Amino acid sequence: MRVWIYTRLSNDDDPNRDSLQNQMRICREFAAGRGDLVIGQSSDDNISGMEFSRRGLEVLTAAVDAGKLDAVLVKDLSRLGRHRTQTALFIDYLRECGVRVISVTEGLDTAQEEDDLVIGIRGLMNDYYAKDIGKKIRAGYRQKQREGIVITPPFGYRKDRNTDEIVVNPEAAETVKLIYSLYLQGCGQKEIARRLNELGRKTPAQLRAEQCGREVRAAHKTRDGHYIWTYASVKNVLTEEAYTGVLINHRSETNSGKAKRVEQSEWIRHEHFFPVIVEQSIWAQVQQRLKEQARPANGNKAKHRYAGLILCKECGSPFVPMIRYWNGNRRVEYVCRGYHRNGKSYCSSHRIHEEVLDTAVQEFIQTMRIRMAEEQKELKQKQKIWALRKPVLDAHILSLQKRIQELEREIDELIIEKIEATKISRIVSWQ
Repeated sequence: MRVWIYTRLSNDDDPNRDSLQNQMRICREFAAGRGDLVIGQSSDDNISGMEFSRRGLEVLTAAVDAGKLDAVLVKDLSRLGRHRTQTALFIDYLRECGVRVISVTEGLDTAQEEDDLVIGIRGLMNDYYAKDIGKKIRAGYRQKQREGIVITPPFGYRKDRNTDEIVVNPEAAETVKLIYSLYLQGCGQKEIARRLNELGRKTPAQLRAEQCGREVRAAHKTRDGHYIWTYASVKNVLTEEAYTGVLINHRSETNSGKAKRVEQSEWIRHEHFFPVIVEQSIWAQVQQRLKEQARPANGNKAKHRYAGLILCKECGSPFVPMIRYWNGNRRVEYVCRGYHRNGKSYCSSHRIHEEVLDTAVQEFIQTMRIRMAEEQKELKQKQKIWALRKPVLDAHILSLQKRIQELEREIDELIIEKIEATKISRIVSWQ
């Protein structure tokens, strides 16, 4: 049998007992004992069984679609997945493709009907285990939040690797103070970002990459690959209360991969936790000014019909509507938000007038109307041809059915003659 070995390890598994190498060894020994041919293998490391968007599964699925294998070997069914419904659907998909799943240590085979009940029970147990572990992890994380344990400190601070103490990063703290000073001097967030870029001040993403040795998350960069301050990164600094010494935890909760904001009354606050970089009075003054300058949320979407529908091909930023006045006439144009907020170092100038979009949409609709009319005309012609040919085809089908019946009768007669001839030959031989 052609078999594929799949292994998976999550962060809550025992690395000694369930290591990828150990799983692979068990499955290979099983295949060798049966004389099966291992035609491929794939694995997923540090990925939960509740998540089914896995690279290893994608490679396995591609091999199944290509018809390369007859069975999938796993150490146990929990390696395939812990989500009860998703795992059952994946097993059904494999069955439809003629591929069985064999759990080596559990002695289960999806090709055996008598194993279906045990497989269903195992699915329930794996699903319950994953959810129970998730609850314990969240409870432990919540306890750490109550105790004031910080995993990643905000920009302006760093965590001492030896003592786990949160200390000020002098270079970043100087940038934070400069941002607050420029804002209180009347500079907007876009202007502050421009000045920081001119001064070559390191961004939060840049410092984090230098500390970790790699980029932890996607970062804003110029077209030539340099890190860049943006409107959003400046605003994040201006709204961060940690610079006054306060640690705030439990601002959001994640459940089944979905994050939701938590009411402010449920936040966990730790006063005098961080070394102070910005005085409380200055921070409060900045928050008041931000509140006064804030614009109503989603205001543009309600006023402009193309807001949120156009993306910049160069940087991926959405186009935002801008109202322009020229010679007393009002017009709306859409511009790249990446260029508008961060300047030409981030993206080049792109803009398009609303009238041009209206014309393009109208032309597209007209083209689709003409195409639909042509297709409807072609469809009616085919319906007419079919209506004319239907009586002839029906008569032909009827004649073929009669011919089939005649051939079936002839076959029956030949079979009866063959049986009678066999009986006669047996009687003659017996006499």
